[in-house]
Amino acid sequence: MFHRFTIYIIVLFFVVGTSIAQNTELYDRYISELNDARTTKNFSRLANAYYNLALYEEEKNRNYERSFEYLSRSLEYYKVTSDTTGIYETKFHIARQLLKNNMYNDALDEFTELKKYFLESGDRKKLTEIELQLFKLYFEKLNVDNAKKSLDYIEQQLDVIEGTPLKSRFIMSQIRYNDLMQEYEIALQLANLCHEESQNAGSIEDVANCLALRGDIQLKLLNHTASITDYLQSLEFLELVPYNNERLKVYRNLASCYTAVDSIQLALLFTRKYAALQDSILNENRLIAVNNITYKYESREKNAEIKLLEREKAMAEESNAQQRRALIVLGLVLALLTIGIYYIVRFYSEKINTAKIIEEQTEKINLQKITELKDRIRINSMQSMIEGQELERERIAKDLHDSLGGLLSTIKLQIDNIKSKSNGKLDEKEVETTTHLLDAAVGEVRTISQNLQPGALSRLGLIPAIQDLVNRYDGKYGPEIDLQHFDIPIKMNQNLALGIYRVVQEILTNAIKHARASEILVQLNRKGEEIIIHIEDDGVGFDQKKRYQGMGLENIRSRVNYLKGNMEIDSRVKEGTSFIIHIPLRTTSKI
Repeated sequence: MFHRFTIYIIVLFFVVGTSIAQNTELYDRYISELNDARTTKNFSRLANAYYNLALYEEEKNRNYERSFEYLSRSLEYYKVTSDTTGIYETKFHIARQLLKNNMYNDALDEFTELKKYFLESGDRKKLTEIELQLFKLYFEKLNVDNAKKSLDYIEQQLDVIEGTPLKSRFIMSQIRYNDLMQEYEIALQLANLCHEESQNAGSIEDVANCLALRGDIQLKLLNHTASITDYLQSLEFLELVPYNNERLKVYRNLASCYTAVDSIQLALLFTRKYAALQDSILNENRLIAVNNITYKYESREKNAEIKLLEREKAMAEESNAQQRRALIVLGLVLALLTIGIYYIVRFYSEKINTAKIIEEQTEKINLQKITELKDRIRINSMQSMIEGQELERERIAKDLHDSLGGLLSTIKLQIDNIKSKSNGKLDEKEVETTTHLLDAAVGEVRTISQNLQPGALSRLGLIPAIQDLVNRYDGKYGPEIDLQHFDIPIKMNQNLALGIYRVVQEILTNAIKHARASEILVQLNRKGEEIIIHIEDDGVGFDQKKRYQGMGLENIRSRVNYLKGNMEIDSRVKEGTSFIIHIPLRTTSKI
């Protein structure tokens, strides 16, 4: 591995030496292309020349202000030539520079527009580059949720894209995220993967950055020796790049590591290197600022000359324009008269139309009020009817339980007594049959009584009553019913509890009788000031576009409406049915 990295460094020395010699020639070529494009008024070439100069100023001179100005000019000319590709490539670099200058909101707006465009064009590679920039934005703003979403999105794109160097940058982003979340062991594993991936890709810069990141993680894990090794290897590349902030951080961390292992001389050495590089960066920034001021002054002089020429041109054109003004004034007068007549006619037409619209809206409002009044009367009528039904059910349930139920139980006890005293003289088979029939009668009376008026509801509360209902349905030959509940209050309004019980009872009856379900899930949860009922079955389902009679759906919907709740039904043929019902806890409806 060390030999491979040494070869990378030798190659890099050769490339850097060659590129330094070519920088001046490249800049002169761009300037020459710009001047030729101005002379020939070739807007497409002008746009490309400004674009190339912008990237040159950013990458070679670190002059971000001038680069941003060139990008702005390039964007204008790309718009003139309707070069969509050039427009969005330029906007991408503008957004990057906005992010680099901490203009997060502006950068986010630009990246959002870019993402929409490249989604439509299906350029996954560009989408990945944009999402990497968005991760950086969210990471710097400490918006960890959106940063994680960006990482997940990038991972999906990279699964489709093959052979891209973006994978190393993605892994570095994952390292920074896990470092922020203090998941250092995961970050260390990712750093090892990043080092291997960047070596395979042949990117010396990525290798150095991965080593520096791994050194950061080792430092936080207090593995100072390993951290020193990674930092020193990363410097073999980073020290070739002037005014590098990553190298500044490595110098500072190396000083800390050597201090931790009591190597004071080396700690002092890297502290001095840190101070020297920091001074160099500050001086470079001052020089860039001075160059920007000079450039602005030169631009101001050129703009002044342009304005003077424009003023002379305007004066020359003024004499020619005076001859046209008389005709223009005459045309304006005629146009104003025409427009005046048009607006008078339009005003009266709109007035008539407005009166018609007001009349129609008034009629609609009146019809709506009448409809609402009819609905209110119908609801009150049905509410009174249901209340009477419940009172009648309660009375019948008490009568059955107190009279017939007690009587049948007494008969059963009497027959059991006769059987025990008969000493075999009576027909035991007949007596046994009678006993079974009486048992069935007593059970039937109990079932009818519970269906008419659930006693467990008033004694124990809503959840025990529903559990009792589920137990009666969940038999050997019935469906498997799973009841789940959370935070349902024990004490609640009796009418509200009864209404919820009836709704659940109706839905379970439908699932067993009509849907022929084998599994039913019943969930009751409290969320804030409302109760959410969720019931699903695996029955035959039904087509919601068709109206089904006799399934009790209208009865269920009516009960939910009286509870001032709302209900959603999702059903498909052969795929089961799902009910989601929201009922407020403070309803005043009577059931």
